Amino acid sequence: MSASKKHLIVKGCAGLGNRLVTILSAIKYCEKNGRILVVDWSDGQFDKKGIDAFEKCFDVQNASFDKIDAIKNWDMSLHSSSLFKNNKTEGIYDLYVDKQSSFWQKVPGKLVVGSALKKLRRRWQPISNGNYFNSLVYGSDLPNNKHESILYFLDFIPYINYSTLPNYIQLKPFLNNKLESYIKQSNISHSVGIHIRDTDKRPTAEVRKIINHIKLNYKNSPIFLSTDSTEIENLFLKEISSLILFPKNKPQLKGEGLHQWALYNNEEELKYILFEESIMEMFLLSRCKYLFFQGNSTFSNVSKVYHQNKNNCYDWLKL
Repeated sequence: MSASKKHLIVKGCAGLGNRLVTILSAIKYCEKNGRILVVDWSDGQFDKKGIDAFEKCFDVQNASFDKIDAIKNWDMSLHSSSLFKNNKTEGIYDLYVDKQSSFWQKVPGKLVVGSALKKLRRRWQPISNGNYFNSLVYGSDLPNNKHESILYFLDFIPYINYSTLPNYIQLKPFLNNKLESYIKQSNISHSVGIHIRDTDKRPTAEVRKIINHIKLNYKNSPIFLSTDSTEIENLFLKEISSLILFPKNKPQLKGEGLHQWALYNNEEELKYILFEESIMEMFLLSRCKYLFFQGNSTFSNVSKVYHQNKNNCYDWLKL
């Protein structure tokens, strides 16, 4: 590939939903600035360190896309991060810490204009010898027309409308085949899907509200439940006789997110298994006839975005 090509490398951080939204934000940046997208999820959260979990499960379409190892003249190119240049395989948290300014966080976002002010408000600071001058601005705060040949996009809360996400990111064929097979055998396409996240991200409404709503309005329908909480699952099993549960591993979480459990507990063999199970549930929710998503969860909102009938999608927190 020509050395004149400019790349944008998205390093993975946070959970599945946030990562997918961050990629869309990066794609939009690439479209505006004539860059080639590179996604690197080899940070060790969703698979063993060094294995790119994104490449394993997703395809990028309608965007210029490349693999990190295909970038030529790596050492000779100008990078926006010398740390990543010299540590190509490292993840964001191996090298940087999320540094939030308590002062600037109090200032309304619309008043924080220009990359310099945004960099003061939220930035990635090197773990060792970090300061303002060697920190990196968040990905979605990057100004246009940056001159570096290799630019790093590090974000997990990009403020973007991600309704077009399905236009760019789709499942690999082998995963889509698994999805279709389970849909046929489980009656998912006629079910009411419910997502309840109740560990690191908790609902802002009582779960009893959605249970009562389902029992009153969908008593003759199969109910597909996706949750990271065994307590919530047990509650639904007591209340809903037509419950569908995707067969998956159920680690005992202690406040951390499901996406963090295997990493925190050094369960190397379970990292990818839990990751694939989460992908399956995210996309199974999108294939239910009706979807009750949890509005404060990105995972849940991505399921809504991929749903084929948005008129049948409801934020159960707002019932």
